[in-house]
Amino acid sequence: MSFLLRAALVIGTLSYFALRKDGAAPVPPAAAPLAGSVPALAEALPAAFQALPAEARERIAREGLAELSRRLSVPPSQDTLAEADRRPAWRGAEAR
Repeated sequence: MSFLLRAALVIGTLSYFALRKDGAAPVPPAAAPLAGSVPALAEALPAAFQALPAEARERIAREGLAELSRRLSVPPSQDTLAEADRRPAWRGAEAR
């Protein structure tokens, strides 16, 4: 998901600078329509969730809770060793 967000940010930035390269500054979008859409979205999401079938809602809740508990219960590893570093060097006669 973060890859998609970064890709969208890079593409948007490159598009913005490409438009500015032509000499004319792009016209910024009006902020008024965006301000009204945030509360509408906050009201629409719960309604969309309730519109799902009961089995789908239960599955989403179950999988979301499982993923959340998995991420919270396992601390991130601080190990910096590679798999090759964990294997000791071979001592003895070389294979022919």
